[in-house]
Amino acid sequence: MLLDISCFDCLDGFLFYRGSFVGAIDNLLKRKVALFLRVYGVLSLFIFGSLFWGFLFQTPVLAEGGRLNWAIWNGIRCSGESCHVPPMLFIIYLVWGVFLLLAARKPLSYLSFLNFTMWANLFHGILMGAQALMMVDHYWSKWFTDIPFVLILALGIYLWLPKSAIENNAIL
Repeated sequence: MLLDISCFDCLDGFLFYRGSFVGAIDNLLKRKVALFLRVYGVLSLFIFGSLFWGFLFQTPVLAEGGRLNWAIWNGIRCSGESCHVPPMLFIIYLVWGVFLLLAARKPLSYLSFLNFTMWANLFHGILMGAQALMMVDHYWSKWFTDIPFVLILALGIYLWLPKSAIENNAIL
């Protein structure tokens, strides 16, 4: 028996059954979230890879008074010693960037990771915003770097993850 294609419509390159826009919208959202995750994955690898290497080699540009010192929360030295926390955080964000790229291939296979990423970055951004408000003279740059970076990631996942995936897996 041949498929009767008269009951199907085409929208933006997607074939869907008439009366059911959910499949077409979900496919469109999957493409958007995949692109968004790729962009964030590449940005994460570039930003945190550069910071990691700059920190590792103790580049003066990241040190107190350096041109890019505002890009990190403190200098490359802590009380005369090498700082230990920044490189650990850089590594975490590098791994996160790799997983964002993996999730971009099959977003629905990484729902738990994306759910965690969305919530962790949302609350990270809220906390960082509150802390930056308490010490605006010291953390003014966070409003142009870290805070939008983590909040836009959380918002993008929320907006572009297919709603049917969220409903079926009750991740919100």
